[in-house]
Amino acid sequence: MKSFFIVGDVHGCFYTLQKLLLQWKPKQQQLIFVGDIIDHGNFSPQVAQLVQELQKKHPDTVLIRGNHEQQFMQHCLESFDEDWYGKSGERTFSQYLVEGRPIDPDAEWFKNLPLVFEHPNFIVSHAGISDSENPFDPNNKEGVVWQRNETKKLPQLQVFGHTPKEDALYDANVHAINIDTGAYKCNKLTALLLDKNGNISDIISVPTANEDMPEKKEECLL
Repeated sequence: MKSFFIVGDVHGCFYTLQKLLLQWKPKQQQLIFVGDIIDHGNFSPQVAQLVQELQKKHPDTVLIRGNHEQQFMQHCLESFDEDWYGKSGERTFSQYLVEGRPIDPDAEWFKNLPLVFEHPNFIVSHAGISDSENPFDPNNKEGVVWQRNETKKLPQLQVFGHTPKEDALYDANVHAINIDTGAYKCNKLTALLLDKNGNISDIISVPTANEDMPEKKEECLL
């Protein structure tokens, strides 16, 4: 049985992700992404392609659906999402056009992504499980795709991202850790290493690569 290498929100930071993955040991560690691999950053289609290639080469690689995959998918397959398109979607679609990567297949891919990865001793979701009545409804703003309120304390360790923080810190009060460290906001990309039993063995980070830095420095504020 493998241990686990869990990556925080990438948000199109392709070069930063490449640097972080140099520390991943594929034969020993199962790779898990907490979602939001796209949007905001400079290289969303390249990140999507890399993650898809990793899933083909290492079939146990897991990508959890984040709110940005959710919005991308719903915009393409259901109805126009003006809020998402204005904030990040238009830029992401432009990147896809320049890169020549088809949009619709990724929308279908995102549609079929799991909302959680569950182990007897830990659970990974994009935004964390709250006390909401329907935490696993992807359209519930208090659910695992969207919520930003206090995380529910579970017997299992909760691992999630979604809300960028300066550092990934374990919160003993709710037995949880947020590993979104604002890669697209010029901070760093973080991976949480868990042993085979789900115990935290290490937290590693790489600073945002120069290529992934936004043009406007005001976008760097966490």
